[in-house]
Amino acid sequence: MKSTLEKRILIFVFLILGLTIGINTALNIEGFRRDYRDGLLLRCQSVATELKTSVEKVLALGLPLDELEGINARCQEIVGSDPEINYCLIENSVGQPLYSSDPSFHFFTGVQFLKAISDSTSLLMTPRWGQIYDLSLPIFDASGNLSGRIRIGFPDSVLEARTAKALQRAFIIFGLAFLVIFGLVFLFTRRDLVGPIHRLCDVAKEIAGGNFKVVVPPMSTPDFSELGTALQEMAASLRQRDEQISESYRELEETNRELQLSYERQEQIGTELGRSREMYRSLLEDASDAILVSDDEDRLVLLNKAAEAFFGVSRHAVQGTNLFTFWEKLECENVDDQYEMHQSILLGNFHEAEVRFTRPSDHTRLIAWGKGSPVVGRDGKRMTQMTYRDVTREREITENLERSTAELQRLNQMKDSFLGLASHELKTPLTVILGYSDILLDEMADVVGEEALPMLQHIDEAANRLSNIVRDMVDVSMLDSHALRLRERVVDINEVIRQALKEIEYFFTVRKQSHELRLAEHLPLIKCDPDRLVQVITNLVVNSIKFTPDGGRITVETRLSYRLKYMGERDEEENDDWRRIGRAPAPFVEILINDTGIGIDGADQVRVFEKFYEVGIIEEHSTGKVAFKGKGTGLGLTIVKGIVEMHGGEVWVESPGCDPDHFPGSTFHILLPIPSES
Repeated sequence: MKSTLEKRILIFVFLILGLTIGINTALNIEGFRRDYRDGLLLRCQSVATELKTSVEKVLALGLPLDELEGINARCQEIVGSDPEINYCLIENSVGQPLYSSDPSFHFFTGVQFLKAISDSTSLLMTPRWGQIYDLSLPIFDASGNLSGRIRIGFPDSVLEARTAKALQRAFIIFGLAFLVIFGLVFLFTRRDLVGPIHRLCDVAKEIAGGNFKVVVPPMSTPDFSELGTALQEMAASLRQRDEQISESYRELEETNRELQLSYERQEQIGTELGRSREMYRSLLEDASDAILVSDDEDRLVLLNKAAEAFFGVSRHAVQGTNLFTFWEKLECENVDDQYEMHQSILLGNFHEAEVRFTRPSDHTRLIAWGKGSPVVGRDGKRMTQMTYRDVTREREITENLERSTAELQRLNQMKDSFLGLASHELKTPLTVILGYSDILLDEMADVVGEEALPMLQHIDEAANRLSNIVRDMVDVSMLDSHALRLRERVVDINEVIRQALKEIEYFFTVRKQSHELRLAEHLPLIKCDPDRLVQVITNLVVNSIKFTPDGGRITVETRLSYRLKYMGERDEEENDDWRRIGRAPAPFVEILINDTGIGIDGADQVRVFEKFYEVGIIEEHSTGKVAFKGKGTGLGLTIVKGIVEMHGGEVWVESPGCDPDHFPGSTFHILLPIPSES
């Protein structure tokens, strides 16, 4: 098809171009011949007119035409100067030649008249030159009478030669033009017409062969591009339809397979249904929990063996009776609740509830936990199935635990009350002891004597240590009762830290430890109770001194930190472990106290802030204010946590773990909020 179309197009173009170029060439050659002939005639007319004028001037002088001199030479000159003019002659009034360019020329011998070109020009046939164009001009004498004629002519062969050359040149030019045009048409046909058709035919063949994932190559013309797009869309539609047919076929096969499997399954179910019913009945009978099944009319239809033993009744005596009559016989405390639960289960809901009843067989008061679920009977009606488990012992244990918890809470409250009372009661006598011991040591040392003075010093040291313990107990008691009040003012935290370390400078000397301050400059001022913060810093640094070996190093650092801020207070009644935080980080002043001590175990890092909690084994500790591993009352870190949280901050500890041999150290962090105006 492509070859036929291409041949037809090329043949058609060949014929059109051939006819067009041929007709155009013929017309051009004929026009050229006519124009060249007219040019020759015009030249002959001009020469003849000039010769006529010369002859008539001589005739006007009264000389006869046959007596003129030099006319033959003039005619020869005319013919010699223009090689295309064949002859020039002058004849008398009766047609006899008088002068000629060729004396041997006899004009009238065998000459035939063919046609008149114009009034003065005729086409003649001569035996010598063939067809010639003859131009004749009359010559008049002085009196105006016809004296003779001038004849000038040129053969038709001159025109034929010129026309042949022009035709040859035209054929060459038009041949080249024909080849160029035909070649362009051929290339256009091959590239922009036949080529796209061939590619589209290949695409159509692929689609016909079942390849619907064809890609139509780009086309150079919009028409073929639209046809290619239509083919691609058709292929996509066919592909989608083929996929749908394949999917439908697969679904049909799958449905057929499922139908076959369903049929086989139904046969299996039919054979196993009886066994399953017997197995269910067997499981129901042998279940360890008591099971009651009742219908939608509140009648007991099934009790298992465990239900007979648990409720102390015979199934034959109660089966078929009303469920709630059954509960009333068992002196159930909440029959109304059981009725509401039964109705809700009939609606398709699941329920759990507690049942308290008395077993008739031994009059034992029992507690059962029942779980109810809806089941469907053979007739399609909904039924209720209740499974009861004896929780009497569990409830007794739970009640005992609740009573124990209440007793522990009461004891804890009594302990707190005792702690507060003891601390306040010890404070007054300790003040008296410390006062008198100071007087005896400072003002009456001479009176006491050298033997009693060391005893007084021990009494004073012990009283001071006991006073610190009582102070801590008072602080803890005030923190627990929320009676501690802060005297806040705006201060520079770096100055507070310097003051705290100045008070315990002596302890570093005693333990031969070094300390370093890395206090950030230009920290914002904070609003706090500086005395309480001195107490916090002192407790933490002293704690680091105690658990850092001699020669160790303690570093106190301050910096500006941005963290998510807690929003609001903790809800201690519901959950004291969760607090809401803000969305954007807030600025804090962070204090870090780092030591090179024995460290703290991961399990102890959360509990070190609890009251009376000491890290490590008690037998490994020693007494003393700053003795290595010296054991205290376990209240210092509790006070630190309470004071920091009263300031709206947070305190925690980080440590790789406890290792008395390699001293991994620990770091305590304190976050104190910065007021918004700062």
